[in-house]
Order: sequence, then C-alpha cells, then structure tokens
Amino acid sequence: MKNTITLLVLFFNFSVLSAQELQLNYSDLEDGVLQLINGHRKTLKLTALEKDVVLQKAAQDQSDYMLSIKKLAHEQNTVAKKYPKNRIKFYGGTDFNVYGENVLYLTVAPKTHSKEDITILAKKIYLEWEESPPHYKNMSSKEYAFASLAFAYDPKTKRLYATTVFGNKRRD
Repeated sequence: MKNTITLLVLFFNFSVLSAQELQLNYSDLEDGVLQLINGHRKTLKLTALEKDVVLQKAAQDQSDYMLSIKKLAHEQNTVAKKYPKNRIKFYGGTDFNVYGENVLYLTVAPKTHSKEDITILAKKIYLEWEESPPHYKNMSSKEYAFASLAFAYDPKTKRLYATTVFGNKRRD
C-alpha cells in the first residue's frame, strides 16, 4: 500500500510539472534586452534605440513564422513578407528606408519566470547577439534609430524564438 501511495504521489508531481506552462512577461523581456542594447550603444556614444509599433509587428510576425517552421530564418515563403523590409512595409512602415533583423532561439523552462529570471534571460539573449558579428553589427549600427523585439514559444521543444527588427525612417 505504501508503494502505491508513493507511486501516486510521484505520478501526480510529474503530471503537474509536465503540464506547467511558460509564464513570461514578454514586454519586460523586450525592455530588458533593449536596455542592454542601449546601454552598450551609450558606451559607443550612439543614440538609444526607440521602440516602434510597426517594427514590433514585423518582429512578432517573424517569431511566429519561425515557431511554425521550427527553425531560424530571416526569409519567409509568403512573397509579401519574404524579407524584413517586406514585413515592415506589410505592417505600414513605408517610411523606413534602413532595416536589419536579429533572430535566435533559446531553450527556456516552462515555468513562471520572476523578474530576476527575465533579467537573466534578457542577458542571455543580448550576449548571444553580442558574440555574433552580424548580430552585433545590427545592435551597434549608427544607422538605426528604432528597434523592437518579439517572441514565440514552443512548449514541445521548450524553444523561445526571438526576433529584433531594427530600422530608421526617411527624413524628408
């Protein structure tokens, strides 16, 4: 009887853990990564990047797309959204003349993430891009004045897909 109760307790605990979902404030994560990028830009005497709703929509679209194909990509199959510049235009960003994009995925535990967890995750994302020359170039480019991030999570693989879209607008 004691073994049966122990097995039931273990089964219940495993069921609760396996059913746990990702609870993560994506807005706080975006802010955390942007703060790190802007902190670095400040050391380079560059202006801080501002959030932009069009770039955020383009970033969300790309993160969702990568989630759907289960891999990293800068291109999409849909012609209207094929490249970052197309996605920016698709969401109404016709005044953007310069753009760039960073993508990645990280394995993230399905749990409730505290503010401290989000700070650690933001640092991981930032460091991944900082250590990659093309991604670092986007983060430290003087050409960009705007940037927004977006995320998509796959609970099966525990992958968090992240996209940053950078841009600048024409000055007429």
